[in-house]
Amino acid sequence: MIEQLNAFVDTLHPLVQVLAVLVIGIVPFLESYAGAGIGVVAGMPVALAVTAAVVGNLIALAVAVWLGDRARRGLTSGTAKPQSERRRKLLARVDRYGVPIASLAAPSLLAISITAFAMVAAGLNRQQVIIWQVVTVVVWGIAFGALALGAVNALS
Repeated sequence: MIEQLNAFVDTLHPLVQVLAVLVIGIVPFLESYAGAGIGVVAGMPVALAVTAAVVGNLIALAVAVWLGDRARRGLTSGTAKPQSERRRKLLARVDRYGVPIASLAAPSLLAISITAFAMVAAGLNRQQVIIWQVVTVVVWGIAFGALALGAVNALS
């Protein structure tokens, strides 16, 4: 089956291959990890498959963060109430410790872009969320690209 998939993918123009994996990377719940794995199993070079999937996922991430920021602004507009000291401390603690953990663990439970949207909409530090979500996209993409390569080599 993998050989048939590879034969089919080989008939496609390389740009079409890259664009297909990039689109997979954009789709929530598929993202960089599924895109990289599918690209590698389909016969694309590992670096190209991972890069295309990561770029697609980063596009989705940018849109999610932008939408999360818009949602947060929409929720807080019209409320001139300042944040309490307790809420400020809680958000600072979550920014410091929770964002990295939530970002790195998120793909096992929820889509990366949905997690980023929720964190930014909740008022967490947007820059911190972006940094850790980018790290997550890259780490998960590379990990699943490597796993797919190992699986393909084991099956051949």
